[in-house]
Amino acid sequence: MVGAPHALVTKGNDSIEETSMTTQTLARLIIATAAVALLTTLLFSGKTAAAAKADKSAPTTPTNLVVTAITSNTVSLRWNPSTDNSGKFSYRVKVNSLNNATSTLEFAGQTQTTYTVQYMVPFYSYSFAVYAVDGTGNRSSDSNLVKADIPGDTVPPSAPVLEATTLGPSQVQLTWTKSVDNLPNNCCSYAFSRNGSPLTQNINAAAAPNGYQSVIIRHLPPGSNNTFTVTAIDFTGRNSSTSNTANAQTWPSVDTTPPSVPTNLHIVSLDTGGGEAWLGWTQSTDDTDAQNNIEYEIYVNGILSPLPVSAGVDLDFAYTLPGVCQNTFTVKAVDKTGNTSAASAPVTVKLWVCN
Repeated sequence: MVGAPHALVTKGNDSIEETSMTTQTLARLIIATAAVALLTTLLFSGKTAAAAKADKSAPTTPTNLVVTAITSNTVSLRWNPSTDNSGKFSYRVKVNSLNNATSTLEFAGQTQTTYTVQYMVPFYSYSFAVYAVDGTGNRSSDSNLVKADIPGDTVPPSAPVLEATTLGPSQVQLTWTKSVDNLPNNCCSYAFSRNGSPLTQNINAAAAPNGYQSVIIRHLPPGSNNTFTVTAIDFTGRNSSTSNTANAQTWPSVDTTPPSVPTNLHIVSLDTGGGEAWLGWTQSTDDTDAQNNIEYEIYVNGILSPLPVSAGVDLDFAYTLPGVCQNTFTVKAVDKTGNTSAASAPVTVKLWVCN
């Protein structure tokens, strides 16, 4: 270790100059190598970009587009494939509704020459076309245009079998067999008629045996002859079946005096998110009917609740109206003849959607 510095000094300035030249040569070599690498990168990337920029050739147009199948909510398509000089492309399926002038664009891969469009609307008409797009964005022309009419359900539900039972001077209970439909979960709403005219008011739900449905028709004239039908309507709203005609005659009555007005209407409990509102009140009295025969109709923002009507109670519930933040409740007392009191003093509640 002592001899090395001595030898270096002995050689004098020649050794120092030799070491300096070696360092400079190595530095030049490193710089030259980096420059070559950078130039190579620039040259190749430039060629790649130039090659990509130079691709202005669109794929060939898909041909012979045809509809192969139609259901109540799908349309299946097939076409002859495109080609492209880049070897890579994909398809776009154009879907246009002819009923409401809406359109969508759906994606299909390069290897696909078939496609099934979902969520078609029954009874609507559609047109379809396909084009190809390569990776540079070059787009072919549209294929031929094809059209499809979407079929809808045309089978009506089964017709209800209806019975009518007189309950008193002003009420008739209608009970009918539940209808069934050819499509699962597609049945049913019901509409009513009285003496050949639509019946839309004073209809309240009632308990019914399994396989049946029932309502009570209220506020009929005492001693009146009535004919009823019920119509089952499937969820398309297009198909319906009407029951047999059922007859019922209400009992006569000479009572014309309504019960007293319910008082002290108040909220017992409330689902502020929108749901049940339990109401309490002081019961009414009547000059003819016992207190336990007096019924109480609950009105929500002036609309009669469709829930069953109870008699001889001072507590019952109704549902708040969907999407309505403020609900005002009133209660009316009704005797057996259908004589109805004036409405109670109102009580108003606000739901969370008011905030």
